[in-house]
Amino acid sequence: MRKCGTEASARQEGGTARLAGLLVGLLLVGLALMTPARAQTHLKVFAANFPKIDVLRALANAYGQTRPGVTLEIETGGATLDSQQQALNALLGARDASVDLVLIDVLRLQQWTLGQWLEPLDPAFGAEREAFLGRLFPVYRQAAMAGGRLMAVPYSADAQALLVRGDLLDKHGVAVPATQVALREAAARILAAENQPGLRGIDLPSAPVESSVCTAAMAFWGSGHDFITEGRPALLAEPARRALQGLQALKDAKLLTVPSGEGHPERVRLAMQAGSLVFGHGWSYAWQRMQTDMDSAVAGKVRIVPVPGETEDRASSCAGGWMVGVTAFSGRKAEALAFLRYLASPEAARLQAELGDLPAQTGPYRDAAIVTARPFLGQMAAVLAVARLRPQSARYAEVSDIVRTNFSAFMAGAKTAEAALQDMQARLSLIFR
Repeated sequence: MRKCGTEASARQEGGTARLAGLLVGLLLVGLALMTPARAQTHLKVFAANFPKIDVLRALANAYGQTRPGVTLEIETGGATLDSQQQALNALLGARDASVDLVLIDVLRLQQWTLGQWLEPLDPAFGAEREAFLGRLFPVYRQAAMAGGRLMAVPYSADAQALLVRGDLLDKHGVAVPATQVALREAAARILAAENQPGLRGIDLPSAPVESSVCTAAMAFWGSGHDFITEGRPALLAEPARRALQGLQALKDAKLLTVPSGEGHPERVRLAMQAGSLVFGHGWSYAWQRMQTDMDSAVAGKVRIVPVPGETEDRASSCAGGWMVGVTAFSGRKAEALAFLRYLASPEAARLQAELGDLPAQTGPYRDAAIVTARPFLGQMAAVLAVARLRPQSARYAEVSDIVRTNFSAFMAGAKTAEAALQDMQARLSLIFR
């Protein structure tokens, strides 16, 4: 009887153990079902026609390695400018919460701020805001702000400046011109010494296109003036007239390519690249094409410097570039802001420079190792240090149209300088009140 009781007791204990094990297993399964898996965040960046998508993608990948729960998708909105603009309009019209970050041309921040499409960044940066702003070239500190608030992170820099045939200057013992008079004298001296029928002195964008706004702006800045003074247009002041007179002097001396009113930035690049110009206005991409295109006759011979003013202290360049903002309607603002803070870091700017882009932060331009590997950064540091913004307005498209059409008409000889300035003054006064 004792043996049977022992066996019964053992069977009972075994059953109890199995039941306990089953209950523990069910409890663990229940806890597993109740505990969510590691959160995954998918951020979408709308980049439109930003030209350095590969660099941005590399930075996104580098960020993702430090945040394994985050993936970033870069969307362009299509292969053409029209399709990209349509995609952007649809995004803004629908306040699409699936788009978290957007690349913005430096000219468009006022429009984006007025439309309340951006998340203000001051709370996200907090006490680090001033340190970040201090790492930027001055022009990008200005570009990032609207109404005293930080609205976007300046990311990729650019500028329209003066492309110079350094080999011809060296050959004839001519210094890089630091004033407008020196520029005219250098062009005339080199043309006379070379005596080549196909070689011309200077060309610059003067067609009714956006780059011509930069050409006009640098002429005004060179005379110590600006389009807008204390919030109002100031196109009838003596320095503005002097600025156009300086360009007229280039035409009268037959140093400026004719017909100048048809000057397009690509035409300038192609002429410079073919070896038929001593000086030309161009963007950084033009310099890079001259070094790498198979048909370039000037690889290794061209420098990029600020555009000279009337005096040495008035040299300038015309800023372009891109900033990154967080959309006000993002469904993932916290993680989007974290990625933006990464883009604002010195580490991201260094990687950006190493990968071939021009950061808006100054640090990489002072890094000897980076500049040795990419000497172009050394040249662009001087250009970006004196870069300035075109007139800032939420109605910039109208401002641009007014300036470039009048400037082009003057350069083509279809309008006098006075008529062009009068028209710009009258029409801009309706925008800047």
